[in-house]
Amino acid sequence: MRDLAAYSVGISVGAKNTGKFLKFAAKSGIKLAGVGATRVAVPAARGALGAAGMLARTYPGTATALTLAQAYQMGLLDAPIERAKDVTAQALFEAGDFLPQQTPEQMLEAMQRDQGIKRPKKATKYNRAVKSGMAAARASRYFGKAGTLSSPKKAFATVNRTASKVNQGKKVSTKGAIGKIARAVRRILK
Repeated sequence: MRDLAAYSVGISVGAKNTGKFLKFAAKSGIKLAGVGATRVAVPAARGALGAAGMLARTYPGTATALTLAQAYQMGLLDAPIERAKDVTAQALFEAGDFLPQQTPEQMLEAMQRDQGIKRPKKATKYNRAVKSGMAAARASRYFGKAGTLSSPKKAFATVNRTASKVNQGKKVSTKGAIGKIARAVRRILK
């Protein structure tokens, strides 16, 4: 609650502190009117600082010797608190258009939901054709024993080159490793 009080009178201002406050509020179950308080915080801080100044002017000797908790218990902060509430309420009213329509919990859930989605990209037709060509090269005995590639880099270069030619509609050999790869690639790149 101390953090909430500090935030409401504008002590914690800025993007970093606002993010921390949102997490704190969501974990604590604090419902806020909105989080556009950064726009509201400056006038509210002015009200709080003015209230603290008024307290020091009214009770100059006691204001320096007392802690805020003691002053609150004695009732010396009642007038400044009311003034700060009025200033904050007025600032919230003026900033109404800038305030979001969601609670901090809803905003946090939406951010986590959007960040957690990782959809795999759909493989392009060309990439599927290259995959099919590599499978054909692996199954053949042109690049080593059937089922294994003795030189995968060389095999991939040949498959990629062949798939590119087939994709562009150029002539490709019908015999040997390139012919085998081309037939596999053409099934995908019709």
